Amino acid sequence: MEIELIKTTIEANIHHFLAAITKEYDGDKQAVVIIQTYVKTGKISDTDDVVLRTQVMDSLKIVGIGIPFALIPGASILMPIILKVAAKHNINLIPTAFEGS
Repeated sequence: MEIELIKTTIEANIHHFLAAITKEYDGDKQAVVIIQTYVKTGKISDTDDVVLRTQVMDSLKIVGIGIPFALIPGASILMPIILKVAAKHNINLIPTAFEGS
């Protein structure tokens, strides 16, 4: 019974992770279109500006979280602690696609 619970939890977390990665990828594609529009016309709408800023911040957050995993031994143990400390100080290090359930 316990193994089934663990298996279900892992499957749910993998599903959430893959859905969030897909959402980030779609956001990156949308940001590229906005940048292309800006390069062609020299201007973008206020809505596109907000979308672009959010996507750039999300990309920086992913890089900021991803690099320690590759370079720092034990980062998988430190990262949850860093995320909790940042949240205590009202600093959000989680990309928007990964927030929530």
